Amino acid sequence: MAFEGQWTKCRDAFNGSDAIKAKGSSYLPRLIDQPMDEYNAYKDRALFYSITSKTVESLVGLAMQKEPILKFPEQMTKYFKDNSGVEFYELLKGAYSETMLMGRLGVLIDRAIDGGHAKPAPYASESILNWETDSNGLFTFVVLHESILQPEANDRYVKKYVNQYRVLEIIEGVYHQTIYDEKLQQVRTFKPTNTGVEMDFIPFFVVTPSGISSVVDKSPMADIVEVNISHYRTSADLEHGRHFTGLPTPVVIGVDASTVLKVGSMTAWIIPNHQGDAKYLEFTGEGLKSLEKALSEKQSQLASLSARLIDSSTRGSESPETVKLRYASENANLVSVSRSVEAFMNMIYKTIALMDGLDDKEVRIDLNKEFISKTLTSKEVKELVESYFEGGISKETLVFNLRKGGVLDPLRSDADESSAILAVPTKTQPVVNQGA
Repeated sequence: MAFEGQWTKCRDAFNGSDAIKAKGSSYLPRLIDQPMDEYNAYKDRALFYSITSKTVESLVGLAMQKEPILKFPEQMTKYFKDNSGVEFYELLKGAYSETMLMGRLGVLIDRAIDGGHAKPAPYASESILNWETDSNGLFTFVVLHESILQPEANDRYVKKYVNQYRVLEIIEGVYHQTIYDEKLQQVRTFKPTNTGVEMDFIPFFVVTPSGISSVVDKSPMADIVEVNISHYRTSADLEHGRHFTGLPTPVVIGVDASTVLKVGSMTAWIIPNHQGDAKYLEFTGEGLKSLEKALSEKQSQLASLSARLIDSSTRGSESPETVKLRYASENANLVSVSRSVEAFMNMIYKTIALMDGLDDKEVRIDLNKEFISKTLTSKEVKELVESYFEGGISKETLVFNLRKGGVLDPLRSDADESSAILAVPTKTQPVVNQGA
C-alpha cells in the first residue's frame, strides 16, 4: 500500500527513541565499512528528539481543553456518563490523536453475540487491511486485523498475542461477520443483529483530516516526522564527530613505540632523544559547526511546521495578533481535524442510537473549534459595555463577546448573565419609578 511507509514512520516517530533505534539502519544507515559494534555505539550516541509525540499530545490537549457540548436521550446515558464518561472521552482522544498522527482512524460499532449494549471498537490505520464501498461511499466489505491475548496451550499462566482477522461484508443484503485465525482458517461466521433484527449495513466508519471517508489521506504530521528523522541522523553524525574529537590526544616524538607512558600529574616522561617532543592534538576549525548549524536549521524547520514545543523564539513580547499569524497554518489543520472528528463522533453515536431503537436526531455532539482565544483588554471591555449602554449592541451580543473574550465566569450561563444585565438600565431605556 502506498501509505504504508508513511504510517510506519509516523508510528515509530510517535513511539520515540526506542522504536526508532530498534529499526537500526532503516532510520540511521551504517557508515561505509563500519563494524556492527561501532555502528551500535554510533546509534546509541545519537539523540532522537521526541518532538512528534509532544506535538501530537500538545495539539490533542489544545483541542480538548474545552468540554464538548453533549445532547442525547436519557437511555444513552451509559455511553456518555458511566465511569465519568471514560469510554466516550477515550474514543474522542483517540480520534483526535490518530487523525493528527496517522491521517485516519476506523471504528466498528459492535455488539456481543449474546447481546448487551453496542460498543465502539477503534481500529488503527495499519489494522484496516482491505475494503470496498458502494456508489454512496458505504462499506460493503472490510478486512480488519486484530491482535488478541490468548493463553499458551501448555501453560494457562502464560499468555501471548496472536493475530486474527475479522471480515465484515454484505451478503445478499445482510451484514455478516467472519473470523479467521492467524493461519487464515475460518473460525466462525455470524450475522450481528439489533434486538434480534438483522442489519442491512456495516456499522464501520473511518475519519480522515478531510472528513468521514474511505479515501486514504496524508497524515498532518508527515512533514514533521520527516524532519524529525533527519534531525536524528544529523545528531548521530554530530555526536559521532564529538566523540572522536572531543578529547585531546597525546603525541610523543622520540620515544620507542614499546615504551609504556602514563598520563597524569603523578607521572613524568623522560625523552632520551634531544629532538624529541610531546604535545596534545586538539580539534580546531569549523568541521563540526556545519553539523551544529544543520541541527539548528532543522529545529527551525520543525518550529515552522508548528512543532511549537522546540521553538526557541521569545513569545513574551509578541502581540496576540502576531501569535495568531505564527500559528495560522496549525490552527487551520486543527480546525479541519476537529470538524472531521466532530462529524465522526456524531456518526458513531447517532448510529448507536439507531441500533438501540432510539431517535438519532436527539443525539448531538459539538466539539471545540476555537483554539487561539483572545482575552479582551480592559479597554475593549469598556468599549463593549459602553456600546451596550448607548444602545449600539444587544445584551446577547454583549454577553457573546464577553464570553468569547474570557471575561465571564465559566460557571454562569448566558441566560444568567442576560438576566443580571436586564437589571441595569441602558441610556435608551427609561427608568421606571416604582415608588410613588
